[in-house]
Amino acid sequence: LASNMLDGVSVLDLACGCGYGSRILYEAGFDVVGGDICKEALDFAEYHYSGPDYRLLDAHNPPKEEFDSLVTFETLEHLERPLDLLTGVNVHTVIASVPNEERYPFDPKKFAEDEYPHKRHYTPRQFEALLYAAGFTVKEKWCQPDKSGVIVPGTDGMFLIYIAD
Repeated sequence: LASNMLDGVSVLDLACGCGYGSRILYEAGFDVVGGDICKEALDFAEYHYSGPDYRLLDAHNPPKEEFDSLVTFETLEHLERPLDLLTGVNVHTVIASVPNEERYPFDPKKFAEDEYPHKRHYTPRQFEALLYAAGFTVKEKWCQPDKSGVIVPGTDGMFLIYIAD
């Protein structure tokens, strides 16, 4: 989805994990910086999905350089201060995804033992309000109905994916 929806050339793929998404964007012709807080994940990315510029980055302190787009999937729900990321990054377009509270209710006990636990899930209205508070306007709403990876228009899925300028 992201490689077909992005404008511009430069992309920050924040919380890129093992790098396969960064590599997809790179192969689609974008200049990609893949950032993650986990050095082991970045080492894996460099070895298995070389091409993008991988960097050790904390989403609460995004790089100050300008990018055309930010791609950040399944990240905001892990952050204590997601607005810090969205207001701190210098981009024109954001493509982000979060778990949909209406279809995948947040259970703090379920995530308490995770290395990077979820802090919350978002309803469609809350997700849009977060992006709006950061100065973005939602242009498109997509979702994943389940964990299979199929992406469809709308907000009636387990995961919300919004494109905002």
